[in-house]
Amino acid sequence: MNIQKTKYHSHLWLGLVASLLISGCVGNPITFPDVGAERIDSTRGRPISAKACGFQLLLFIPININERATRAYESLRNQAGQDVIADVKVQERWFYAFVGTGYCTVLQATAYPRVTGSM
Repeated sequence: MNIQKTKYHSHLWLGLVASLLISGCVGNPITFPDVGAERIDSTRGRPISAKACGFQLLLFIPININERATRAYESLRNQAGQDVIADVKVQERWFYAFVGTGYCTVLQATAYPRVTGSM
């Protein structure tokens, strides 16, 4: 009976540790709002772009990894100001470093001014 309890506890601890490790690698998804073409002036779009990076130290310790897409999108929103963001392209890049791996999210988009009044 004692051996079965020990096995149960070791499986419980293993499951708990695995859950904690997996949950450390979860980020928030970004949703891009749908913009109606009738609400923007498509003749005056301007390109904007943003990049945010993180690092996986020793392939185990995440540093600024999970929220890099959110940080890049916030930068896009700041660049756009009152304009509408559309035509978003997402690119993921990675690189090796001596002590880990770097990951970057690059967003490229077009900022269109909103239509004011009748055209």
